[in-house]
Amino acid sequence: MQKLPEIREAQVKMKDPAEWGQLNEEEQGMVSSRLEDNEREVKHALPLCNKTLQMFGYLNTDRDIRNLFLLDELCSRLVAMLLHVLTKLVGSKGLDLKVENPEQYEFRPKEMLRDLCAIFALFASANEFQLECAKSGCDPALLSSAVKTCRRLNLLTGESMSAFEALPDRVAKETQAVAADEALLQDAPEEFLDEILQSFMKDPVVLPSGHYVDRSTITQHLLNDPTDPFNRKPITIDDIKPATELKEKMDKWVEEKKRACG
Repeated sequence: MQKLPEIREAQVKMKDPAEWGQLNEEEQGMVSSRLEDNEREVKHALPLCNKTLQMFGYLNTDRDIRNLFLLDELCSRLVAMLLHVLTKLVGSKGLDLKVENPEQYEFRPKEMLRDLCAIFALFASANEFQLECAKSGCDPALLSSAVKTCRRLNLLTGESMSAFEALPDRVAKETQAVAADEALLQDAPEEFLDEILQSFMKDPVVLPSGHYVDRSTITQHLLNDPTDPFNRKPITIDDIKPATELKEKMDKWVEEKKRACG
């Protein structure tokens, strides 16, 4: 989908005699060559994207599989992927995707939006998913726009539509909660902060190197790189120990802050 705006730009340029005529032969050749490269890439990638969305939606009708994607180390990636595609389809830049003869690229935006929103609906009732949407900076207005489009085009029905319709308000509520938490924790002691992300730790752990990070941070890291990020020595999830004393200290500090705030 990243290449579709470039394809559209080239198509518009080539269709406009005045703009196309301003380019010399070499420049026209470069535009045409780039268009061919982009078209070839899109024709290869989009069918795979379509099938991936369909398969992902099908697999996550199983509650056990869905719960795996709600784990801290996976939920943020899931939300980032879903919101990226949703923004492309219904966000302010959606017009950039309107290429000529989209079927030649197997670009079917209505079907893609249907499959995407069906996935949102599957996860909509999960607080972990709502919270991650809020933490990612998801604009509830974007979700509301997608809901209106789904309703207008009749892309979702029944319980699936009802679940998706409820999501914008749930994310808006979690966004307020996230903002309140950030205000509460903004002056947290440095020892309570993840040494990689510099964010307040939810589940602090200590690495073999002696550094402290949130469990979700190191778990995500180990999915791609089985080493301690501070000294590059090989480690596994079993080498990570809960920072029990630090967690107790953090919980006590949070409770005192809440009491002070009334």
